Amino acid sequence: MTFKKMLLVVSTALLPLLAACGTTDEATSIMDPATGEPVAINYPKDAQFVDVVEPSGSVQGAVVKVCPIDDPYCVPECPDFDPDCGEPPVCDPVNDYGCEPCDRTNPAAWCYCAPGLIGSYTTARVGREPYASLEVSSLAGTSCNRQVVTGIGARIVSDSNYETLHVEYRQPYADGSMGARTIFRSGSNPFGTLEAWASVPDGYAVVGVAAGQQGTHDLRTLIVYYRRIELTASGVRMTGPIYQINAGVNPYGSINASYLSSADNTVMVGVGFSSAVEQTKTIAAYVGTLP
Repeated sequence: MTFKKMLLVVSTALLPLLAACGTTDEATSIMDPATGEPVAINYPKDAQFVDVVEPSGSVQGAVVKVCPIDDPYCVPECPDFDPDCGEPPVCDPVNDYGCEPCDRTNPAAWCYCAPGLIGSYTTARVGREPYASLEVSSLAGTSCNRQVVTGIGARIVSDSNYETLHVEYRQPYADGSMGARTIFRSGSNPFGTLEAWASVPDGYAVVGVAAGQQGTHDLRTLIVYYRRIELTASGVRMTGPIYQINAGVNPYGSINASYLSSADNTVMVGVGFSSAVEQTKTIAAYVGTLP
């Protein structure tokens, strides 16, 4: 075999591997000369948004005693913020919001949870401080019907804290198709300009994520891993090779933490991050299970 022919054989063999990487040399973020911070330039201009309000601490920590509906002598404890509290509740578990017990399988009940393709998930925590408190977190859908992640973007502020998280979701269906793309904006500054953003092509969903700061207060490297989602003989599954998108102002820089699942029946349904001392030290991957 001639040397020229050998090169042809080797290059032909490498083509599928290169295609599986799914990487691109196109810039996805630039340094803003005015602020000196990265700015994502590939963010969609026609996105549909859902803004997630951060919970306030005033009522969040209050403990309220809930009386069973079959105990007429039970008197609930009265928090300061409820002036009407004090009488034993009269509850209709079908129509009264907040009444317990409630049959979540009854379509007529206030607590009914309409089932979808993904009804359960687990949380995988990775990084140098995997169980640290999350600074940003996003999980869409309901406990009976989770949506799959198709895009991730974030921003870190000068004190090395994540303050902005945008996650793109799509509703998966039993035939393998997905609904429209919707971006959920959350964090202490949900409308902040993203430093890095990555969104996967149609027909695909995210199965992993990695982040790197390279000793800065910026999200300089964001990697999103993804696979095709489609209907198979075993049901809706993640199929084919794992691709990746390298995003950020330094898309091929070192990473601080990463998560990736290669199982055919798992897909990300949410994500959370935490940073400290110029490192992304915590990634929480919310991983849905396909039936």
